[in-house]
Parts: sequence; C-alpha cells; structure tokens
Amino acid sequence: MFPTRTEEPEGTAVEHMLSNAKEATEREKSMTLWQSIKMYPKAIFFSMTLSLCIIMEGYDVQLLGNFYGLLQFRQKFGVPLENGDWQLTASWQSGLQNGTQVGQILGLMVAGILADRYGYKKTVLGALFALIGFIFILFFAQNIYMLFAGGVLCGLPWGAFQTLTATYAADVAPIGLRPILTTYVNMCWVVGQLMSTGILRGLLARQDQWAWRIPYAIQWAFPPPIILGVLFMPESPTWLVRHGRLADAKNSLRRLTSSLTEEEIEYKVSMIAHTNELEREAQEGTSYLDCFRGVNRRRTEIACGAWMAQQAGFDAEKSFNFGLGMGGVALAGTLCSWFILLHVGRRTLYLVGLSGMFIILLAVGFMGIPEPVPALGWASGSLMLVYVLIFDLTIGPVGYCVVAEIASTRLRIKTVVLARNAYNIASIIANFLNPPILNPTAWNLRGKGGFIWCGFCLCVLVWAYFRLPEPKGLSPAELDMLFEQRVGAREFRKVHVDPFQQQKLVLYDVYCLPQMRTSNACDGCTLRRVKCRGGAPCTECCKRSVDCTFLRARRKPGPKGPRPSTGQKIREFQNNKALLRIGPKTAEFRDDRVYGPLTSPLRHPSVPIDQYCRYTEIFKQRLSAVWPVVDCDALLLRLAQRQDDHETRSLAAALCAAVIAQLRLPEHTEPLDGISSHRFALDAEHFRALFDYRESLTIFSVLTSFFLHIYYANTQKLRTAGLLLRESVSIAQGMRLDQPAAYSNLGRVERTLRLRLFWLLFVSERTFCAENRLQPLLGPIDELPVEEEGANASGNPSSGFLRLIQLFIRLERNFIEASAQTVPAELHIVEREKMSQYQSFLNVDVDNGPFDEAQWVDLFVTRQWIRTLLWEYTVRHFSMSCESEDRAFSMLLPIFIAHETLRLFHTVSDSAFRPHGYGLELKVFRMADSLLDTLACVPPAKCSSNSMLVKPRDILHSLEQVLSTVGGPNSPFLARLRQCMAEADLPTGLPTCLSLPAGSYADIDPITEESVSSPSPPCSHSSN
Repeated sequence: MFPTRTEEPEGTAVEHMLSNAKEATEREKSMTLWQSIKMYPKAIFFSMTLSLCIIMEGYDVQLLGNFYGLLQFRQKFGVPLENGDWQLTASWQSGLQNGTQVGQILGLMVAGILADRYGYKKTVLGALFALIGFIFILFFAQNIYMLFAGGVLCGLPWGAFQTLTATYAADVAPIGLRPILTTYVNMCWVVGQLMSTGILRGLLARQDQWAWRIPYAIQWAFPPPIILGVLFMPESPTWLVRHGRLADAKNSLRRLTSSLTEEEIEYKVSMIAHTNELEREAQEGTSYLDCFRGVNRRRTEIACGAWMAQQAGFDAEKSFNFGLGMGGVALAGTLCSWFILLHVGRRTLYLVGLSGMFIILLAVGFMGIPEPVPALGWASGSLMLVYVLIFDLTIGPVGYCVVAEIASTRLRIKTVVLARNAYNIASIIANFLNPPILNPTAWNLRGKGGFIWCGFCLCVLVWAYFRLPEPKGLSPAELDMLFEQRVGAREFRKVHVDPFQQQKLVLYDVYCLPQMRTSNACDGCTLRRVKCRGGAPCTECCKRSVDCTFLRARRKPGPKGPRPSTGQKIREFQNNKALLRIGPKTAEFRDDRVYGPLTSPLRHPSVPIDQYCRYTEIFKQRLSAVWPVVDCDALLLRLAQRQDDHETRSLAAALCAAVIAQLRLPEHTEPLDGISSHRFALDAEHFRALFDYRESLTIFSVLTSFFLHIYYANTQKLRTAGLLLRESVSIAQGMRLDQPAAYSNLGRVERTLRLRLFWLLFVSERTFCAENRLQPLLGPIDELPVEEEGANASGNPSSGFLRLIQLFIRLERNFIEASAQTVPAELHIVEREKMSQYQSFLNVDVDNGPFDEAQWVDLFVTRQWIRTLLWEYTVRHFSMSCESEDRAFSMLLPIFIAHETLRLFHTVSDSAFRPHGYGLELKVFRMADSLLDTLACVPPAKCSSNSMLVKPRDILHSLEQVLSTVGGPNSPFLARLRQCMAEADLPTGLPTCLSLPAGSYADIDPITEESVSSPSPPCSHSSN
C-alpha cells in the first residue's frame, strides 16, 4: 500500500500506488450521477442523516427571531411599556442573537480540534448528547439570563454541526455527488426555518407559557434518531487514511458503497492516500495556523469569502414578513440548484447570483427614495421574493459546496471552521446593521437600505471575479496541483494538469531519493516564491525546464509582494552568477522513467568559502590547543587554491561543524550567511563521499572522521560518534600510524603531525572505551611528539598535549574494561601496590606549567576523571574501607575528587571550560555518579562530620549545577544525573553551594579535615 516515511520503497512501489490512484480518479470522474447514486447509496444515507443536525440550528435561529413577536414570551422575559404592552429591550434582542453566534464560533473552533483528533463520529455524538442537556436550560428558563446562557451553550454543538456536516459529505461523496450532498446542508437549514415558522403558527392560540416552552421542547425530538444513525455511521475514510489506519479505511469504504470490488476499494484508498501524502509533503501541519501558510492561505481566503458573501445583502425575512412563503421559495431554490450544479460551474453560479442580487438591491434602494405607497411596498416585497429565489439558487447552497471542495483534504475541517466563523462574524455585523436600517426610530432608511447592501454586494462580486476559482469536476489532487502552481482564479478551467505524471516526480523525490534532499530553497523557487521540495534538481525546476541552482544567499522571510512573470528573471540571475557555481551535491542521477530528459545538472547548496574561513579562524584561536593537529593557514590556502578539492572541502566542513558544536556557538545569527553545524556536517559527508575516503587513506581522511565524531558527540548522536571514532582509528591503523617504524623516514613537520594525530586518537579512544566499557584498539608506542620551540610560552599546544598523553599512557587496558574477574591471589599485593602508586601520582598537582587556562582545566579534570576510573576499578577488585589510611582504597575518595573539582571551577572563568564541550560534561558526570554511589553505600555518619563547611550532598548538588552551566539546562548528562538522584531519593535542582565563599572549598579537606591549598590557574590567567 502507500509507503510510510520510515520506509524507503523502490520506484516500482511508488509507481504501483500512483497507478492505483490514477485509475480510481479516472473512474470517479467518468461516473454519471445515476452511477454514483447506485454505487454510493449508503454514503448518501449517512451523509444526509448527519446533515439533519443542521435542521436543529435553522429551527432555533428562526425560533428566537419569531419569539420577539410572541406576547407570552415578551411577558416572561421583557419589560412593560407605557401603553401596557411588553417588549424585550433592544440590547437584549441583540444580545440573545449574538450570544448564540458567539457560542457557535467557540463550538466551531473546538470541534475542529476534536474532529481532527477523535474523528467525526465521536465528535458528533458528543455534540448531540451535550445539546440534549443544554436544551433543558432553555426549556426551564426563569429569566433572561438563563435564556442567554442556554443560547450560548446550545451554540457550542450547533457550531460543531456547521462544520462536520459539510466536511463529512465532501469526504465520503464521489466527485459527481459532492455538490448535491454538500448543498443538501443548506436545504436542511431551510427546512429547520420552515418547521419553526409552522410550529409557532400552530401555537399562536395558546395564552400560557407553553406557547414558547413547547417549541423548545420539540428540539428534544431531533437528537435520538440522529444519534441512532450516527452510531451505525462509518468513520470518514479520508480521516482514517490521514491517521495511518489504512485497513480501517478499506472497511469504511465497504460500508459506504454497495458494489465496489476489493480491487476498486484498493484503488480508492490509494487515491486518498496519494492526495494526503502530497499535501503532507507540501504542508506538514494540520493546525489552524497551517491554514494561513503557503498556498493554504489562498484556499482559506476563498472559503471564508465564499461564506461571507452570503451576508452581502438584506435579511429578506426581517425586511418583509412573508413567513412561510419565503421559506417555500428558499426550499424550491435549493432543490433546483441541484440540477443546475450538474451543468453549471460554481464560479459561474456565484458571479450570476451576486450580479442578480446587486441589481435587485439597487432597484429596492431606488424604490425607497419616493414617499412610501402601498404599490411600492408590494413591488419591493415581490423583488425580495425574487432575491431569495436567486440567493437559494446560487450562492446560498453553492457556498457549502465551494468551501468543502476548495479546502485541502488534510485541512478541510479546520478550513471550514474558519470559513464558518467568518460567516458568523459577518452575521453579527449584519445583526447590528439591519435593525437601525429598518427601525423608524433609528436610521429609518426603509428601502434605501438597499444602497448600503448593494455596495457590499458589489465588493463581493469584484472579489469573486478575481479570486474565486472553478473547482467543478476537479479531483482533490488536481486542485492541489493547481493551487501549488498558483494558477489564477480565471485560469483554473483553462490550465490542464496531469497530477499523476507531475506528482510521480514529487513522490519519487520524497520516498526514493532522500539522500538528494536539502532544506534550502533553490534559486528558481525562491524567485518564483513557491515551495521548493529540496531535491537536486527540485521538482518545480524540472517541470519548468529551468536550471536548479543554489547560488542565492539565504535571506530572512518577508513580505512576498506582487508575483511577476519570472521565467526570464531566473535565467538572468543564474547567468550573472555563473562564475560562482559549485559542483554537484551528489553523483548525477537520471531516471527517464520518472524525470524524463533533464538538462539541469544537480547542484549542491554548498557553504560559501568565507564561512570556512570564519570558523577555521575561531578554531585557531580557541581550539588549536585542544586538538593540535590542523595547520589552519595551510588548510585555508589549499581550499582557496582548489575549490574542487573534495578532500580538503570535507575536512574543512567537518572542522567547522565540530567548532560550532563544541563551543555551543549560536547558529543562524546573521541574516545572510549564518550557517548551521548540521549544514557543515552535510557538506563534509557529501564531499568525502566524492573522493572515496575509504579507499584514500590519508591524514585528511582520519581528521574528517575524527571531527565528524566530535560534531555528533556534541549533538548527542553517540552511536554515530562512536562509529566515526572507530572509523578514524581504523584508517589510522591502515596508514600504520600505530607502528613506530612508520615514522622513521618522515620529515620533522610530517612526523610531528602524524604523531600528534596518533596520540589524539589514542586519548580519544581511551576516553570512549572507558565510558562504554569497550576493548581499545590502539596501544601506546614509544614515539612521542617533539615539543615545539618556544614551548615555555603560555598556551603552547605541545606542552599541554604532551602532559595529557602522559596521563593516559599509564591508564592500562584492564582499568577501563568491564571485566569483573577477581585479581589472582599471587598478584593481589602487586596490583594493590601498583594502584596505590598510580593514585598517588595522580594526587600530586603536576599540572603547573606553561599552559593557558583551557589546557589547565583539561589536564586537571582529566586527572580527576582517571582517579575516578581507578577508584571504580578498585571497588570491583579489592576490599574497601571508610577508615583506610591509603586513600586509593577509601570509599570516601569520590568526595575528595568532587571537592577538588569544584575548587577548580570556583577559580577559573567560563571561557576556560567552553572548548572542552561534550568531553568535559562526560567526565564531570562520571565524578558525580561515583559520588552518588558513595552516598548510597556509605552510612551518612561516615560521609561527613560537623566540622566540614561543605557536606557531600551539597557537593553533589554543586556538581549538578556545574553540569547545568557547562552543558546547559538540556544537557543529557544533567538529566541522567537527576534521574539517578531521584532514584536515590535525593532532591534535585536545589540551591547549590557554588555561591559560598572561596574558603568553603579551599581551606578544608572533606575527608581528613586538614588545611589544604586551593588549586591555582596559570599566573597569566589568575585574574579571571
């Protein structure tokens, strides 16, 4: 069936799905009305059953207006007049009418959300049961406030009915039945008004309060039969497909049709899924906000305008009291519109209807100029009957059809909600305008009010001429294509589209070529202001036979402005930028079955060269001491001389990605050239694939894999980072960098570079293996990098790097592997002595030297981290005690290590630990985790004493704060630590002791309670 986004189907699967969808569309468009009725009788029945809900709304809206003339109602809720009569105040008349409208607006918005989440069936049932309860408020109303509250609450389910009836009809009906089933909603509205008028006429003889209570009570008769029908109603297949329930969609189609074969049902589901996936690719979301994005903004505008147009005229029933005759004309007009819609387009009916209404309103306005006489009154009344007939022949019922058809299938419910709310808002405005136009004590315009409404009608007529398209006979896929191509409203029927030929390209691009996609828009789509699907070349450029290039700098989105004819403009722009063209992103791909002959080469939206310079300079200033393996000046020179050197481009891109991720630099901070680390990483992956790095074993290959490892580690893709580190180690072994003989015949510069690279991989792999309990591949060699001249200068990379190597050389394999075997008895004393010496060596402050602050922090934290690893090894293999005189075998050692580390962070600036990124977080977390183990295993009395200024739990919370500072509040290590603390019943997120005075950390050893000296950063940086 239709592939999901997690799958990568073959081209044949896409073609099979498209073939099924095309077959279903062609069959549906070729069906006559009678064939559609015979094939979809159950769909017609369930759609008409659901549309009966609208009868209740039409009934109540008409009921409230007629109650104003009912004496018993006025006596109950009105105020006495001087002549002894009773009357509702004008403010309450408007309030009751508009309160119901407000309730409907709220109900529409809520129903749109609920229907999208839970489906039509559950939402309608919930609304019907709610209405049954709300009617009690109207029936037992004791004052006008209860009446107002009941009107607002009843408006909530009525709002739901307004949107769900039309959208369900559009979902289940074939193309031929769609206009009839959607306009049937308008007929139900008219029937409700007729029933209301007829019932009130029958109760005029009653002189008690039952004259107005009985009409409200009659509303209880509507929901039970509708509920019965909805219980058996199948869910919309479109909704089911949208939620991935394809099997349920097939079952629903079986229940909606009478003679479809399994093959035809398969085709129908393919058609629905095909349309849904294309719309999802064009616009992912289904929220109300998505109705105003991209081409959906135009569709929403058309839907709202089509329904608001129904308010562009007199309320004939309020202007002339023709009662049942007016309702009869409206009903006849709706029935006749069914036959007209089969032969005449929606746009044509709208324009003709608005033109006729404009002429009648203008004539009524002129008739209102002379003094009123009976003949003019009857003439105006007759014209208004014609007005009602035209309205219910054209824009009255057609509005429901247009709104349901214009909306995309994924946003149909929410688009109809917005359109109906636009109608309700326009109705509120009309409710305020009509009374003063007709009231003798207000404006008293009488017939001259026709001039006001004909002005509104003219505005809507102009809008419809330029903006309303013709959707008659078009499938949802064809409508999607026309809107995507931004075809003008007057050209909809003239432009022929083949969605299955053109959209085959889109689907193949979406599902079969994920490696060729990019998030940036190409030049052609940017200048045409259309959505670019990100292919290389993109589908829009292929359809128009223009080159698909990525030469334009990224800009902030802004006002779109007028849409010119831009075919020549695109070519002129590309010709002017021809000298800047970059090589293709991937190997050229052609598939004539899908694309046909293409003249556009594949272009990669490559990062500009100046961006490489920018971030390489940052590396040189802030990270060269951490990773002293790149000659930045030589790299930039080689990049400038040969931009087609894929090996150099891949290394430069990986380096820049690592710089941004490691230093947590803000991304996209500049409007024109801010490049994300992800973009650089994509460039690195792309260019290194072009020079076949797995076969080309070079220093650049090793460095590219290593810096990509740094990038992915900092973006929390740890499995990918581990694989890339192992890859760089394997390439280094392939170059024999782990064999001393490989360095014998090299010059000094090349030999130093290779040795640094080997030892950098050695340190990185040991760290990775220690944290993951893995077997390291690299062992130490006798060769060490030669210290550069001027090594006594602060910040010299060689000095700090050599000291770091010395720390790791003594970290033997058995200290980092996950072995739980007991040390043999004959080696127990030897191993114990070795462990004690190693801890003593690490306990001595050997980090004083010609280092800058960043190097000093790295050495100090790494030393404490290794001590933590050794302590964990000791716990697994030797007996431990809190009273041990040898600190290497003390259970309290993690407290001292954490205390030492906090003293460090108290004395250095933030800029000192920023260059170490993920690695620093990892080591601090390991120390905090060991401290947590100590707190969990050692009695509290053993962990602290009354003389300690800083308690172990306070130290743990301080490490928690350090992790938050180093990695940010979203650090995964911080989340893991807090989870472990919660499992140990320790509070998290408490105020920490980092704000205590320096003496809290510097003066007291937390274990021995003896005075100690605080670690000091290098003299040149002590001011920090």
